[in-house]
Amino acid sequence: MKLLRRTNLYHSISIIIILIVSGISGYQLIRGIINKEFNEKLFADREQFLYEWHTYDNIQEVFYLNIGDRVEVEAIPAHWQLAPTLRDTVMWDDYEKKELPFRQLIFSDKLNGENYAITITKSLLPTEDMVRGMGEFVLLLTIGLILSLTFVNWQISRKLWKPFLDTLAKLSEFKIGRPSRIDFKKTNIREFDELNEIVDKMLEQSQREYTVLKEFTENASHEIQTPLAIIKTKLEILLQDPAMTKEQLEELGKINESVNRLSKLKTGLSLLTKLDNHQFQDEADIHLQKLLVTKIEDFDELLLLKGIELRVAYLADPIIRMNNELANILLNNLLSNAIKHNKPNGTLSVRLADHQLVIENTGNPLQHEPSVYFQRFKKDSTSSESSGLGLSLVKRICELYRIEVIYSEQQGVHRMELRLPK
Repeated sequence: MKLLRRTNLYHSISIIIILIVSGISGYQLIRGIINKEFNEKLFADREQFLYEWHTYDNIQEVFYLNIGDRVEVEAIPAHWQLAPTLRDTVMWDDYEKKELPFRQLIFSDKLNGENYAITITKSLLPTEDMVRGMGEFVLLLTIGLILSLTFVNWQISRKLWKPFLDTLAKLSEFKIGRPSRIDFKKTNIREFDELNEIVDKMLEQSQREYTVLKEFTENASHEIQTPLAIIKTKLEILLQDPAMTKEQLEELGKINESVNRLSKLKTGLSLLTKLDNHQFQDEADIHLQKLLVTKIEDFDELLLLKGIELRVAYLADPIIRMNNELANILLNNLLSNAIKHNKPNGTLSVRLADHQLVIENTGNPLQHEPSVYFQRFKKDSTSSESSGLGLSLVKRICELYRIEVIYSEQQGVHRMELRLPK
């Protein structure tokens, strides 16, 4: 979730909680105040009734004080003493034609030597209507405040965070392999200006280090290649010398193998360094079926030499966007590895589906877990000709283009599966 959205979410939740709690508390407070006033009015009516009760002779047994209010007088035994008691009840109202809430004040009093229970009943309808109206008003006010404050907070936050979002947008377009200075505009916020200054210095330093490393890699590759070529030339001359003994030729052959391995190692390390430095920027739509056909044809002689049976199934022609050179290296390493470590007269199966490439080959059981062979320089001791970087390159290229690579081995059958991004 974006920072701006998360910030507004937290603010909105906080505002909602605060306003809901405040609204409920305010509603209860108002209701309590109204009920208190209502109870005081009941006791005031009691005092008024007692005054008229003892002053006038024509007080009726049951009469109405106001619409919906009434007083009931009932004779009770002389020894009964009823303390003033408040209670809520529900009664039928002829005016509203339905049952309505009422509150009663019950007490006792004596007149002319007789003891009476007196009940003053007042309708709660006006109070309930008032409380309900105020509750609805508070609810609408709360909803209005939530929406208004959320909108205002969103607008303010978006304006405040705009310089930060601009910085992120510019950083997302920056490519270290394509030197170009980012122009960070000045803002009115000190923290963002400081952030831009620090990021600008970091990018400048990274660009310098990248340039130095790139030059070192290129120079080292070039300088190593020259003596290697000289050594290989001298070895070829010595191997053709008829004066060499059998033992000398065997030793020269070992030296030649080491030189070839060193050359492959130099190429692999240089390629890994370029991958880590993102030097392969150009991309194109690669038709995997067409590229596979070309690569398999390149290995026809080697397949024939080892007597390997080839089985190919093209179920689809997926297109993946990646660097053309890296695509060639990826397939070349996979096929080369499957042939190099295959058994004489073994099998090689290639299956290409819509989002999957599977390469299976026969071979010796692994000495380690399959995932270990993706590490640099990790190989079986019997694979002396291997540089130990083939699967490392495969793994790194797959990571670069979000391709999931799975290596497994069961009963001498090695399976390399590439799950292409959808």
